[in-house]
Amino acid sequence: MPRASRGPTVTEIKILLIGSGAFALPAFNAVHADPNFDIVAVVSAAPRAAGRSGEPQSTPVAEWARGEGLDLLETGRLRDAATLETLMQLGAAVGLLADFGQIVPGALIDALPGGILNLHPSLLPKFRGASPIPATILAGDRETGVSTILMDVGLDTGPLLNVQRYALKGGEQSPALEELLAELASEEILTTIARHLKGELDPTPQSPDGVSLTKRLTRADGLIDSTFTADDAYRAWRAYRPWPGVWVSVAPALERLILDEVGEPRRDVQVEAGHFVLHEGTLMLGLQDGALPLLQVTPTGGRRMGGAELVRGRPELLAPHARISA
Repeated sequence: MPRASRGPTVTEIKILLIGSGAFALPAFNAVHADPNFDIVAVVSAAPRAAGRSGEPQSTPVAEWARGEGLDLLETGRLRDAATLETLMQLGAAVGLLADFGQIVPGALIDALPGGILNLHPSLLPKFRGASPIPATILAGDRETGVSTILMDVGLDTGPLLNVQRYALKGGEQSPALEELLAELASEEILTTIARHLKGELDPTPQSPDGVSLTKRLTRADGLIDSTFTADDAYRAWRAYRPWPGVWVSVAPALERLILDEVGEPRRDVQVEAGHFVLHEGTLMLGLQDGALPLLQVTPTGGRRMGGAELVRGRPELLAPHARISA
């Protein structure tokens, strides 16, 4: 709901919000709800074709901005000269960016007296780039968090203003972990912005040690082959939800078998790596150090179904020569 109208106050901080994905929303909501901030505009990526219809779909941040009655600029290219000129004339004192997906030009960063703060869901300098949450799960890390940096022209290379840590339990999946870290980010961002603008924070350069860079994920990243351990495959399934998902290629029966739902690895079921067995009504995929229960799967051109149902219709998957790619 839009905030109740109020008269102007001298304490209002004019702020520009820049974001696209849902990770940004709790922090943006916190800013919007605080009477000390005046959101001059919200910048988000332009609508993109999505779903089976291919109809253009606005980002979660754009939908939020419309719902709150905020000035919205949707752009496919933030570097566009006309777009930059528009933003620079808004008089923002500071910017807040989260989950945007485009490079921010240095001209815009330099135009804001307080610069642009960036909320990033990892413990920088580890897992810079486009997919830090999946990378954290894939690595089996025991801790993650949110880093608030003062942006520079590099990719997540700016100095740190605040770091919030979160201990992982070991079973997290990407969507739930993203929601948790988004809420965590919202808890301290107002204080961080205010203290930064007052000069109370000393930006700390990121360590040159432990730097790693993540990339934008593609469908190919979700391929599991017979060289995987069961633990690695289970982490990949938790990391790659909802995109790109995990899948196997079964020669010669199926080009792609999507593993929609899997269980925790089993060490008590003996299956040769790359092969399938039906064990007590559950389809099992053998990997290097155990078996992965396949609870729900989708074969090429088919519908989602239980693993046991799949092999009833495709008994050839249990044949000795059938195996996933190496």
